[in-house]
Amino acid sequence: MKKECFTLILLSGVLLLATGCGRSDREPEELLDAFLACEIPAFYDDSGEESLRFDQLPINEEDWESYSVGERIDLDNDGENELILDGPYGGMYLDARAGKVYVLAAGEGTARVLSYTDYDDAVWIVHRDTSHMGRQTYWLTKYDGEGRMADEFRLAAEYWDSSESTYDENSDFTYRDEKISMEEYEALLSEIFGR
Repeated sequence: MKKECFTLILLSGVLLLATGCGRSDREPEELLDAFLACEIPAFYDDSGEESLRFDQLPINEEDWESYSVGERIDLDNDGENELILDGPYGGMYLDARAGKVYVLAAGEGTARVLSYTDYDDAVWIVHRDTSHMGRQTYWLTKYDGEGRMADEFRLAAEYWDSSESTYDENSDFTYRDEKISMEEYEALLSEIFGR
């Protein structure tokens, strides 16, 4: 009896592995559609402990804190489109990979407003703080298509003592943890953001 039970369990396990237990055969676009249809959640990480369902988000066109469905474009450099949910502080970006939907990035308040830019032959996710006095800070992250950061850096101007609330040649400028000049800072803003 024990041998038969063990054989049955072993065969069941092999069958599950052969058929792709737990994997979804849906294409990335179908997974994103399934999230919008409230059929599947979006996960914050691979642990699967924290998730978000589309019907949990506020959807009220008259409320600033509401979300709406935005465009689909490649934001993590894998050749597949991600879903932009327009919303507060830049909304959030959802990525479908490995049979699941993940939150790739989200706005984090006025000190980390979400956007993206095309720079150096890749798409970079940007969190920016440009609304507070004394600083302009941009955190840029490039993803590898598997949800992992391929590169990241910070570009910043700090001018805490400015009576005009603007930077000048005496302000502190930083790029990739190195001090730079105001001219270099402005050239990088133009190169990265097309300003």
